[in-house]
Amino acid sequence: MAAAAAMNRQARQVEIRLMRLLKSALSGLMLAALLSQCATMMGERTVSMSATQIQQKLNQKLAKPLTVMRVFHVQFSNALVSLDPASGRIHTTMDAIISSDMLANTASGTASLSGLLKFDASRNAVILDQPAVDAFQLDGASSEWNGVLQKVAKEMGGKWLDQLVLYEVRPEDLTYAGVHYQPTALLLTADEVQVKLKPQ
Repeated sequence: MAAAAAMNRQARQVEIRLMRLLKSALSGLMLAALLSQCATMMGERTVSMSATQIQQKLNQKLAKPLTVMRVFHVQFSNALVSLDPASGRIHTTMDAIISSDMLANTASGTASLSGLLKFDASRNAVILDQPAVDAFQLDGASSEWNGVLQKVAKEMGGKWLDQLVLYEVRPEDLTYAGVHYQPTALLLTADEVQVKLKPQ
């Protein structure tokens, strides 16, 4: 009788443990399903950066002069930005000043630059890709130097701005109401750049 009672107690204890494990597993599954449902209900989100904000970022970058071949000092400033949704490119006009001991006078003018906007997943950032100086007009330089300076500005200006980070998706943008988001697409409008975020 005692042996039978002991076996019954052991069986009961095993049953209780199994029930606890089952409840724990079910709770975990229910929580996972609930979180998945919440993520689905939350839907996609969008973070945006206006053309004005891009302009400010460019002007911060342009505040540092570019020295070419230790001879020419190039300073770009006052960038004005426009967005082209059809091509996915950014177009910028800016003031340019080139000075050098080899020049009798400082040469000034305007430059036009364009580049493709891309999303870099490794940095969670919108970057400037394939930048190119499309036009460069200078005053104050002799004809013999004008062609040289334009070539220098076109070649170096594009390289200088290549892969420039224009916007970084903030960590707080990637988590909302306990749901984690992942950047999935980049969209340009005439007024802003939009990064689409999808719940994971």
